[in-house]
Amino acid sequence: MCARDFSKKVFQAEKVSNRRIEIEVLPRLGANLTSFKVDGQQLTYFDKEKLLVEDFYSGCFMMFPTPCRLTDSQYNFQGKHVRQTKHGEVVDIHGLIRDEAFEASHSDGSLLCSIDIDKDHPVHEGYPFPCRFSLDFSPLERGMQIKFKYENTGTEKAPFGFGLHAFWGVPNNKRENVFIQVPCSQSLELVNLIPTGNALPVEGTKLDLQAFRCLGDLDIDMAFWNIDRNSAQAIQYKDLGIQLTLQSSDIFEHMIVYSPADAPFVCMENLTCCPDAPNVYAKGKEKLSGLRVVSPGQTLEGRVKYVITDL
Repeated sequence: MCARDFSKKVFQAEKVSNRRIEIEVLPRLGANLTSFKVDGQQLTYFDKEKLLVEDFYSGCFMMFPTPCRLTDSQYNFQGKHVRQTKHGEVVDIHGLIRDEAFEASHSDGSLLCSIDIDKDHPVHEGYPFPCRFSLDFSPLERGMQIKFKYENTGTEKAPFGFGLHAFWGVPNNKRENVFIQVPCSQSLELVNLIPTGNALPVEGTKLDLQAFRCLGDLDIDMAFWNIDRNSAQAIQYKDLGIQLTLQSSDIFEHMIVYSPADAPFVCMENLTCCPDAPNVYAKGKEKLSGLRVVSPGQTLEGRVKYVITDL
């Protein structure tokens, strides 16, 4: 297990339209969003002590270049065989950057965290595609925005995938007071939490989250696809009288919901691609995979907003 670097914590607090927005990010721990408060109400769930004794990340950690699981830690892309390793060890889940150090700077009320991956960077060992990956954190009225920017700085095409593994707290662990909605009409067929390449309709099944469902009876770990942009990706906190809405740009086509029974959190994760995306892509399921193929000099951008409204 790698040492966890909690140093150089970056804290940002601003008033936007008389609402106090507080954001805490750890640039030296993968630019993890460890705290997000609106008017003093903590929304993220972050357990530092658990991370110190086991490989349990929380907060909102960043998954790049392969969100979630990767079959046998390897894939083929454009004739190249890629073995996803770092420091000589295989990495088969959650990508390669969650414990990497980002450069951080402030600009125009936002926090910019960036990382340059070249042949001398440890991530290059398992992702041999030079690039610059940046994250921009900024406050909004009763919320915040995270924008990403990916730049292919190499000389060949590169595979791209990104996800935000957001842990949202359950106040006082009263799951019966928390409801979630995931406006996706399909789930991905999984075997050992790896997509087979097939999608299944959720309507009429226990995976149907298109209308708000209570966390009290929800115990799932599932990937979803085909988002209805006219409906809200959201969490309702009935006892707090607020709703947290996740507003994502179109590049975020997939979502994962991880809601273990009795846990003091629920994960709602926006992803640009599905788990095991390079291997699903290689099966001829390009659209379902969500994998982007980025040409040299090309840039990809997207954003997720976390916004609070009153119920």
